Amino acid sequence: MLTSLGRALDVIELLARERRPLALGEIAARLGMSKSSVHEVVTTLSSRGFLERETGGIYRLGLRAWEVGNAASVSPLVRAAASPMERLAARLNEHVVLSVLSGFECVNVHMVDSAQAVRVYAAVGARYPANHASTGLALLAFQPDDYLEAVLPPRLSAATEQTINDPAELRRELARIRARGYAINMGGWRIDVLGIAAPVMSSGGVAIAGLAVAGPRYRTNRAWMRRVVPSVLAAAEEISESLSSVAPTRKEMTAS
Repeated sequence: MLTSLGRALDVIELLARERRPLALGEIAARLGMSKSSVHEVVTTLSSRGFLERETGGIYRLGLRAWEVGNAASVSPLVRAAASPMERLAARLNEHVVLSVLSGFECVNVHMVDSAQAVRVYAAVGARYPANHASTGLALLAFQPDDYLEAVLPPRLSAATEQTINDPAELRRELARIRARGYAINMGGWRIDVLGIAAPVMSSGGVAIAGLAVAGPRYRTNRAWMRRVVPSVLAAAEEISESLSSVAPTRKEMTAS
């Protein structure tokens, strides 16, 4: 039973990552499973509404998966953040994203897109190693002292040549972020993107989310940064204050 449950979750997570329908054979190949095993899993998931079968024998996530996802513990956070993020995006006309921690990864839980012709885009549900993204850096910087040691992988990956992938340098950068109150990630996620992120704090002084504004580096000059930094900090503080009455813990706002 546990093996069957694990296979079902693997299928759901694969379709969530890919964000496109997949054929049974492709699912089997990606997960290293036999077609017969995958067929059994997708048939069960489809009967429960977690998957939908399209013409040609391909599968996509169903409405039930969406319903379950919306009941997750990040929902209070997203509700509190939605209006401040809309105002922040309107003020700066740049992409705004909210992320939470899942171990050493950050997961995007809400975004507001920019109206710019050339803009950054980071999808809701996307996961990145925390050292790749400004939100991940802001989140790591404001965790309890033992958090980083518990989740730090043996080797840090790099998305670009600008990604911090040395553990000692990462610790130094997190100290700098704590000192100034926000993270700057210049080219560490995408080489042509600059992100500035501030922590959304719990009443206990722990970051429960990271709020970032990101833009193409060609327009992120010093004047741009002088506009963005106070705006991001103010929006993150507004979200923190909105959540204070709910008093969520870091664990409640962590993606599984």
